[in-house]
Amino acid sequence: MRETFRAMLVLVAVLFFGAAEFCSGRNTSFSCIEREREALLKFKLCFHDPLHMLSSWKSNDCCEWRGVGCDKNSGYVVSLQLRGSISDQQPQLYLIDNVEEVVSSLLKLRYLEHLDFSNNNFSGNLIPHSFGLMKQLSLQNCHLPSHNHPLNFTLLGNVQHLDLSGNFFQGPIPIFLQNMTSLIFFDLSSNQLNGSISDSIGQLYKLKSIDLSGNQLSGSIPNSIGQLSKLESIDLSINQLSGSIPDSIGQLSKLKSINLALNQLSGSIPDSIGQLSKLESIDCFANQLNGSIPNSIGQLSRLESIDLIGNRLSGNIPDSIRQLSNLESIGLSGNQLSGSIPNSIGQLSKLKSINLVLNQLSGSIPNSIGQLSKLESIYLSSNQLNGSIPDSIGQLSRLESIDFISNRLSGNIPDSIGQLSNLESIGLSGNQLSGSIPNSIGQLSKLKSIDLFSNQLSGSIPSSIGKLSKLERIDLSGNQLRTRFPDWLQLQKTILKIDLSNASISGPLPENIGHMMPMLQQLYLANNLMNGSVPKSLCNLKYLEVLDLSNNMLSGNISKSLCNSKSLIFLDLSNNMLSGSIPNCWREDQSFMFIDLSSNNLSGVFPSTMALLSSLNILHLNNNSLHKGLHVALKNFISLVVLDLGENKFSGNLTSIVGGEIGNHSLKVLRLRKNLVSGYIPLKLCSFSQLQILDLADNNLIGRIPHCFGKLPIMVNATQLSHEQYWDQELLMEHFKETNLGNWDQAPLKEVVKGRYLEYRQITLKLEIIIDLSSNNLIGSIPEELIFLKDLHSLNLSWNHLSGKIPEKIGQMENLESLDFSKNDLSGTIPNSVSSLTKLSHLNLSYNNLSGPIPTGNQLQTLEDPTIYDGNPQLCGVPLFKKCPNDALPPTNANFKDNDEGALTRMWFYIVVMLGFAAGFWGVVGTLIFVKSWRYTYFQWVDDVQHWMLVVITLKVARFKKIFNDNQDGQ
Repeated sequence: MRETFRAMLVLVAVLFFGAAEFCSGRNTSFSCIEREREALLKFKLCFHDPLHMLSSWKSNDCCEWRGVGCDKNSGYVVSLQLRGSISDQQPQLYLIDNVEEVVSSLLKLRYLEHLDFSNNNFSGNLIPHSFGLMKQLSLQNCHLPSHNHPLNFTLLGNVQHLDLSGNFFQGPIPIFLQNMTSLIFFDLSSNQLNGSISDSIGQLYKLKSIDLSGNQLSGSIPNSIGQLSKLESIDLSINQLSGSIPDSIGQLSKLKSINLALNQLSGSIPDSIGQLSKLESIDCFANQLNGSIPNSIGQLSRLESIDLIGNRLSGNIPDSIRQLSNLESIGLSGNQLSGSIPNSIGQLSKLKSINLVLNQLSGSIPNSIGQLSKLESIYLSSNQLNGSIPDSIGQLSRLESIDFISNRLSGNIPDSIGQLSNLESIGLSGNQLSGSIPNSIGQLSKLKSIDLFSNQLSGSIPSSIGKLSKLERIDLSGNQLRTRFPDWLQLQKTILKIDLSNASISGPLPENIGHMMPMLQQLYLANNLMNGSVPKSLCNLKYLEVLDLSNNMLSGNISKSLCNSKSLIFLDLSNNMLSGSIPNCWREDQSFMFIDLSSNNLSGVFPSTMALLSSLNILHLNNNSLHKGLHVALKNFISLVVLDLGENKFSGNLTSIVGGEIGNHSLKVLRLRKNLVSGYIPLKLCSFSQLQILDLADNNLIGRIPHCFGKLPIMVNATQLSHEQYWDQELLMEHFKETNLGNWDQAPLKEVVKGRYLEYRQITLKLEIIIDLSSNNLIGSIPEELIFLKDLHSLNLSWNHLSGKIPEKIGQMENLESLDFSKNDLSGTIPNSVSSLTKLSHLNLSYNNLSGPIPTGNQLQTLEDPTIYDGNPQLCGVPLFKKCPNDALPPTNANFKDNDEGALTRMWFYIVVMLGFAAGFWGVVGTLIFVKSWRYTYFQWVDDVQHWMLVVITLKVARFKKIFNDNQDGQ
């Protein structure tokens, strides 16, 4: 018996090891399968491996190779994890062979379960169809002896983990993927796939995770997605998906995470979303979802994060959110939500972040917000919230950031804010807060940023702020602080930005200001009452980029120390009382892009070294007393966008001034108004392809207006306007408040438009396109070519010696708003086409030799001031009192149109009157003719009236006779 049992054990052992050896073709040491090793080596040859990811693929045992995982019992390759590193500069594997060769190698790995090729480079190939052949495999091809029973069990049949993300695959998602029914993890993210998501995706019934994000997929989300009953995570973000979120999504009972961000989804959020009882995260950021937030969202008891930012959701925030006891983050900004913030928000005890920015929320901030003990950030800016800031906010001990900017909050800043020991940023600007800044703010030892601008705060700046050792930004501009520049600010070693502009700050700047704040980058003190001189030490601040001291009462000279600054980009000292000359020590290694020294008492010559500032885009020196020639200095300004030298005493020849390369491709504004510039207008100006404001008024220019002005590109067609460079002081400063770069597209300019000085400080490039050559000694006729300047807004050629006629087709300048040809020697008639200038609101043709009738119609009917035609004795017609012969009106198209319309109106008037008369007449007479009883009644009524009138008259006559006879008898 014992021998029989021993024999049976030997037989079983022989059969077991023999079958394994026969099937696998290998010894019993369970090392790498040779045929799989050869397949992997063939796979390796398909790639370029610059980072040597596959360098270990040399030894005999492939199970020891990097990225290769083998089954511990059989030695078969079950996983390939060749994920490239996202942090590297380049993918780790580059495909150099046909992708089908790669897959043919992989098909020999018969027990492969886990395949990860993410973050490599498949060079824009389509996903190979042969991936679809990776189906269930068994041992039936092991060729076991025929007398043995076949082993019909499956050994890890399907690929369960497929990760092809970040490989530059193109084309649609292959339909064959529906064959891979054992997939559990499916990742095709960060490729270039397009087309729609097929309905067949619903056949991957084992799927737990699908990631198709970062592609170019379009179409709608298939309704069949609701069949994926085991799905736990779905990421379809960053595509071009449209349509609505399918209602079937509520069938995914195991879903924990859904990410549909950055698509074009529309429609409402399905109410069925409330059925996803295990949902922890929902992200629909930046879509076009509308309607209200469904009340069923309160059923998602496990929800931790909700992001619906940047949609078109409306209605109230549902009160049911109080049930979301696990909620940590709520993002609803950038929608159209209205109503108040529900008081029940205080029940969300785990809430860490609230973002409700850019909605239409009103009402007060609920006092219950103080119950959110774990809250770290609250963003409520750009709403319509009113009332005061609740004192309970001081209970939020973990709070790091407050943003209530641009609301209608009033009252005082609560003193309890000093209890927020973890606060790093506070933003309360753009409200109606009053009172003083609480002294307790100095207790916030971690505070880095204070934004309280544009409120109604008063009083002094608390000195306790000087204790904030980590403070980087402070903006108290636009308040009524009425104090001096705080000396304690100089103790801030970490401060980067100070903005106290328009805050009623008075007194001088500390002389040692440049030695006390070594990290300062931006200093804004504009629109205050500061006096004294500009401290020389400011230029010792080696990181200072923005210095704005404009609109104060500063005096003294501009220090030469400015020439030592290598960091300054923006310098504005305009509208002060600075005197002396501009330092002539500028250097090529300086970074200035904007310099404004206008409206001071500066004198002397233009500093020649300023031409070394090759990065300079904007230069304002207007309204000073600078003098002498310019040609030596300006020819090297090749990057200028705005050059404003108006209201000075500069002389020299204009041809020399604009010589060299100044502004050929960048200059938008050339303003030399009210100087002593002489000579001819150079043809070179016609090559300034971006020029849109040309003001040479009130100089000593002679000669003719160049005909090529009619070809100035921007004035012909403003759509050619380049926005690569900008020219605005205010927008530049706003930009500097957020970044360290300078882009601007507006500029402060004074121009004579519509007969008066207008200051443009907030106009975009598209708004003003101007030519002003007035008050010179120009001769000749007005070039006919100017009519091609269809986008010109203002043309002023007054106070010259121009002769000839007004261009006949001037009406083609369709965007002209202001036209001034006064004080010249123009003759002939006013062209009829002037009436076609429908945007014209200012016209002056006075003191010329014009004759004939004044055109009428359209916009000219609103220009009723007769003085605009003064000094032209031969003119006649409205609005002048002098009538034209035979009261003839000029044969304008407008008059013809008006006459035609008048005749048509009169014709219809007569027709309506005649029809009305006929209807009334025959309505009465016809009835009397055809209805006999009515006729008898009518004539009987006439007889009765006649008899009544006869009786009344007889009685009256008899009465008067009696009275007359009585009077005769009495005499």
